Amino acid sequence: MPQLGSMSHIYSGKLAKMKHKKADTKRAVRQFWENNPLSVAAIPFQPGSTEFFAAHTGLRKAETTPEVELWAYEPDTVQGKRLLDIGCGNGYVTCLYAEAGADVVAVDITDRAVELTRARLALNGLDAEVKQADAETLPFEDESFDVVVSFGVLHHTPDTEQAIEEARRLLKPGGRLLLMLYHRDSFAYRFLFRAKRWLQPTWRGKTADEQVNAVDGPDNPLGKVYSKPQVRELLKSFSEVEFRAASIFFRWAILIPSPIRRQVEKRWGWHLFIKANKPHPHR
Repeated sequence: MPQLGSMSHIYSGKLAKMKHKKADTKRAVRQFWENNPLSVAAIPFQPGSTEFFAAHTGLRKAETTPEVELWAYEPDTVQGKRLLDIGCGNGYVTCLYAEAGADVVAVDITDRAVELTRARLALNGLDAEVKQADAETLPFEDESFDVVVSFGVLHHTPDTEQAIEEARRLLKPGGRLLLMLYHRDSFAYRFLFRAKRWLQPTWRGKTADEQVNAVDGPDNPLGKVYSKPQVRELLKSFSEVEFRAASIFFRWAILIPSPIRRQVEKRWGWHLFIKANKPHPHR
């Protein structure tokens, strides 16, 4: 029977390996996004140019309807509030909130995203504080933001639970959390990815996790999907959790009549938008 000391040593060794693996994954994630800034592969213009940002705005508008954007981003509620954008990418969301009158702070794990976001702000005559930072260890005081947002980002960090805890720490009591994560119970994950593994030779033998990663590029080291129950567990320290799915993520979906497609997206959308509040402490 192992001695207590040896069991402790084994546990410490496993913990150290887990930490090393997490650190290695984090480095790989950062390097991937440094080399592959958001939407650069899909836009035939110089990153950081007026044409690049205009094309990216077009992609976003085609992907998310005005109705969903208004519901998910709540731009009409942020004027005068201090807002943190975690994972600013190329600055679309940062600019949206700066234009809506929020006092915006934006962070990203990559220096390239910081450069692009600052460029987009400057081109639009907007102001925000933008800096490089890790979503899992953010350099801000407790309860220093009214709103924390992160759209399409936290499923790419190794410890999503820790990133959510950081968001909770930074929010004031009663503060608002707005997120988007990839949806496990989506048409893409439940049906499309499985079909591709049967029908497309290049996808045979690939796991569902590998297909999720490839959504953002063939070399993307980490992508995750979440169901609503999993998100509720992630947000167990929050209250009034709301969901809305959007974007069916299927190229032929455009052939489906719009009213029908929107109803399908609400159930099977690839993007799972989430809203929640940080409760006030019990008095």
